[in-house]
Amino acid sequence: MPKLYIEEFVGITNRLETLPLAFAIQKEYGHEIILDWRELDSFSVDGTRSGKITVLSKIGAERVRNCDEALFSRLAGKKIILRSLDGPPERLDDIYMEVAARIHLKESLAAEIRAMFTAMDERPVVGVHIRHGDFQVVDPSSYCIEGYEWPAVPIWWYEQTMAALLRQNKDICFFLSCTGDPACYGSLSNNFDIVTAPIESHYTYKNKGNDHCSTVNPVVDLFALACCPIVLATPISGYSHWAANVLGVPATCIVPIPGATEEKPLAGAVNIRGSRLPRWRAAGRTGSDVKQLDSGMSSIEIGPSADTSWLQ
Repeated sequence: MPKLYIEEFVGITNRLETLPLAFAIQKEYGHEIILDWRELDSFSVDGTRSGKITVLSKIGAERVRNCDEALFSRLAGKKIILRSLDGPPERLDDIYMEVAARIHLKESLAAEIRAMFTAMDERPVVGVHIRHGDFQVVDPSSYCIEGYEWPAVPIWWYEQTMAALLRQNKDICFFLSCTGDPACYGSLSNNFDIVTAPIESHYTYKNKGNDHCSTVNPVVDLFALACCPIVLATPISGYSHWAANVLGVPATCIVPIPGATEEKPLAGAVNIRGSRLPRWRAAGRTGSDVKQLDSGMSSIEIGPSADTSWLQ
């Protein structure tokens, strides 16, 4: 049986984005999928096994970084090291959500998420995903994306948008998922009712740089965020995408619109459940699939609490 390896070449959700292509290759050619991921002590993926990529593993391997149909057709019988986040749509679109259903959080961690949201006593919950670190704020006074691959969202946009939602429903509480330390976002915790995932990260290998460093277990953070029916998301970020559009419950993403300022914190809604990452990134870069919202967020229906039923 030929082997297909996926190593820790990017962050966790981008690695999840490689799985549909891996399973498409397995379906067509019978490869065994081996994941060299330390986070597999927090979750599992049906139809794969954990293993180490060694020097011997790499000898003679086809390194697949950008897979189109022509390359796909040449992979029969080959040992593969997979690094491609995309592939032929006709191979991936139909199996995308089937692959997502193979991913399961460890039960002890799922229990922690259920307990956290149960303590909110069925109040409306809005998820907030702040991706800084490798995403950078270009202009502190406005949300700019022109000429930048990974633009971060300024904190004032989250503040203004959270305040607008709170004016609609005073019972809202917010689940904060973020890079770094949630305690650093004092302007949010001082003004809003915020909860964060209760499990600390033990993935110290992420601490070598600041790009993906987090004090909270990133897998728990992701699965908890995926329980939220509304998510204030970071455009382009695969983490926001997997939480809102792939795992968990269908979510409405609220995103900043380029040109937003603190005085006019323009926002839009994105609903693309089941779509793959390229469509989400196109929405963030070109505005496709983004429907502009009024300043009072009147079209956003607030009410559902977090839904943990899918964690079963």
